[in-house]
Amino acid sequence: MQYRYRFLAVAGVVMTVAVVLMVTLGLKPAIDFTGGAVIEVQSAQLREQEYRAEIESAFLNQGLELTTAQSTEEDRILLKSKPVSREQWELVKESLKEKYDDLEEISFETVGPVLGQEILTKTMMGVVIAIVLLMIYIGWRFKDFKYGVTAIVALFHDLLVVVGSFALFGYLWGVEVDVMFVTATLTALAFSVHDTIVVYDRVREMLRRNPQDDFKDVVNLAINSTLVRSLSTSLSIVFVLVALALLGGQSVFWFVIALLIGTVSGTYSSPFLAVPLLSVWVEWRSDRSAHRVKLDSGRAKLD
Repeated sequence: MQYRYRFLAVAGVVMTVAVVLMVTLGLKPAIDFTGGAVIEVQSAQLREQEYRAEIESAFLNQGLELTTAQSTEEDRILLKSKPVSREQWELVKESLKEKYDDLEEISFETVGPVLGQEILTKTMMGVVIAIVLLMIYIGWRFKDFKYGVTAIVALFHDLLVVVGSFALFGYLWGVEVDVMFVTATLTALAFSVHDTIVVYDRVREMLRRNPQDDFKDVVNLAINSTLVRSLSTSLSIVFVLVALALLGGQSVFWFVIALLIGTVSGTYSSPFLAVPLLSVWVEWRSDRSAHRVKLDSGRAKLD
């Protein structure tokens, strides 16, 4: 806690940068939110060529816009585009089959703009409900709303880090955010809150044993006693996620990256943002209480 203000300053800078990235660059919503078509095809001949350029050209010839083309497995290619009717896709497919006669359609699915907007609305509602319930539960569990508020501030830090990172990824590499991104973000936030609660629980336990000790000393002991456990848990998750990122294929790569960023940020924010913020708050309240006692004592003497 000797360096608590430095940690809070670092967190403030990180959150500010993330907000700037979100505002200036924005996120690139996938068709889950905007509506469009998801098509999977299989062609060994097409995979051997620069398939992105070939497929994009075929779509443009029909006045359509291709947003994503990525290889999956067994010579399969996953395509995502703006809204496409069945008839339009058949024309695109016939155009491609003139050059690549082994092209086969595996699946064709469409998501309407109304459904996409409904998914976006429900996603936002889910995030808000989760945050409110977490704050209420933590405040009730620790019998002090300061614990709930500081935990939610750390949660917002992790949320901004993940979202800001993907705003940058979208600008640099055209990465889109979809329902899987939301799933990864909520999972990472749950891990972050869990890690924070572990430290808070140790703080509460030590305060019960030593109620007269200085709060900063209690917090230091709590962090030191849980740090190895937190690092061990986080590293175990990071090792699995790195393996998935390297070997899991393109279809899950950005989902894993979102989890990885959220896990690392959550591991940092629990001891270096949530707890220092709680310490500063308690210290501020104690100073105010001591100051109030002095004022009351002075008034009593004057009376």
